[in-house]
Amino acid sequence: MNKLSRREMDQELGRPGAHPDRSTVLTRRTFLHKSLLYGTTGAAAYGLFFPLLNTIDMAFAQSGQSFKFAWISDTHLYPKNVNKRFVEKATRAVQELQAMNPPADFLIFGGDMAQLGDPVELQLGAELLKEIKIRKVFIPGEHDWYLDMGATWNKMFGAAPWTFDHKGVRFVGLDTVSHAEDFWTSRKLSAKERMGHMATLDGTLGGAWAAVGPEQLNWLSSTLAGWGKDKPVVIFSHNPLYEYYPPWNFWIRDWRPVQEILQPYGNVTNIHGHVHQVLYNEIGKLRSIGMLATSWPWPYAPEGVPILTRPMVRVDPGEPFDGVGWAVHTIDSGGRDDAQYKMWRKDIFAEAEVDSGTGDNRNQVLSPRIADRI
Repeated sequence: MNKLSRREMDQELGRPGAHPDRSTVLTRRTFLHKSLLYGTTGAAAYGLFFPLLNTIDMAFAQSGQSFKFAWISDTHLYPKNVNKRFVEKATRAVQELQAMNPPADFLIFGGDMAQLGDPVELQLGAELLKEIKIRKVFIPGEHDWYLDMGATWNKMFGAAPWTFDHKGVRFVGLDTVSHAEDFWTSRKLSAKERMGHMATLDGTLGGAWAAVGPEQLNWLSSTLAGWGKDKPVVIFSHNPLYEYYPPWNFWIRDWRPVQEILQPYGNVTNIHGHVHQVLYNEIGKLRSIGMLATSWPWPYAPEGVPILTRPMVRVDPGEPFDGVGWAVHTIDSGGRDDAQYKMWRKDIFAEAEVDSGTGDNRNQVLSPRIADRI
């Protein structure tokens, strides 16, 4: 996203008074890995490793009811005979979720369960998650979709969008991954070739594939129409609902109509995967929280990192458990949300740009997208 486009977005959405409800503003503080090790959560039963998941505590002043739900996403599973490392991380996430006491009210899986959309990979994910006895809801990622255009995913996990109300909160699950223009038919690509292009960071021939789409926009508008403008809404999506870095599809291309639909509502939080990194943004009245992956961390984009993000430390490429972890979001009785990222290292947040890779292009080799080089 160029500076002109970002300025346009800021002018359009950052109008006077256009900001999230300050009764639910997020703060950020850090707990070190070792501070949990000797706590009373029961996590020490699993030794030195902690869950690769995110738990969110919600206690809205409007309802006075607090509860937890859990988030797991971006497991990127290969068959066990290809790669067991990602399976081991996902397994630990499931074990820790099962150990939560009291248990979470439900689990949201945020997409990219599979790496190449193979039914074997999706079945492996389903087998890992079947140990979780609480309610489970799912949204797809592009890695789950483009081998068979979502047929296996929808059959196994159900189609998005969907919505439900829980203890005074309206939850919405969106599909932001199935709207790529058809680049495969005219080129006579096989299903595996199509999936291979969509499994790359920049989407290669898929281009700007991330979107909500006209039908889903209409559905979102009608779903929220009868909901109070000051009542809490949590929207789950695989991609962020704003322009972060389009060359990597860290966005949705129809962010403007999405923001127009959400503009009347003062308490909307978007929780998303896909970016594999600590990320926080406020634009207009929408607050957005990017979640860690269970598989690997992506580097920060060379530009466009939201100014409210406190980036995590640059990851050690030789340590497979670095840069992944979990987070706890606690909303207290006054409506304040304290977002805590948990990682397996002492230093979680970077103190300088060079420590995180943001704004430091000397160590980043930039090149045109594959599609632009063909």
